[in-house]
Amino acid sequence: MDEIDAQGRQLLIDRPLLTRGRLSVYRECEGNTDHWFPRLNVTLKRSGTDDVLWQWTTHTLPIDHDEPPPYGDEVLLEKYFELRAPIRSPRGLEAVFALGPGDSPRGAVKQFSAALYLYPNSFDDRGVQVGVLDFTQGLTTGGVPLFFRVNFPW
Repeated sequence: MDEIDAQGRQLLIDRPLLTRGRLSVYRECEGNTDHWFPRLNVTLKRSGTDDVLWQWTTHTLPIDHDEPPPYGDEVLLEKYFELRAPIRSPRGLEAVFALGPGDSPRGAVKQFSAALYLYPNSFDDRGVQVGVLDFTQGLTTGGVPLFFRVNFPW
């Protein structure tokens, strides 16, 4: 136990810069469903500023039906990215999740979860979870638009 504590304290002192991230989205549906639901927009920024470190959206509006749907038939969607600027700590960050409607007024999912992680040099290194959005009982178009923000205190 002392070794783990000692390593933990050492990591706080010699913390590597966080330079990249991963967005993991789990979406479980039943039957014929709206493959565009929900529209997910994720923004990672420094709190109290307009300094955006990363931003991503599942699809543009209006929907371009010539493009494949963001979710398709897959249950898990993962998006890997580089931060616009490295950061030393998640303190002072703000993760914003915005959910919107899809292609139809009857979009629904059984379960929906989105989690945002930051990493130092490699995705094999230990990551830091900076935001989670989790709907274990499902989500319908009646539940959107929805705006969810996670702040890390200074």
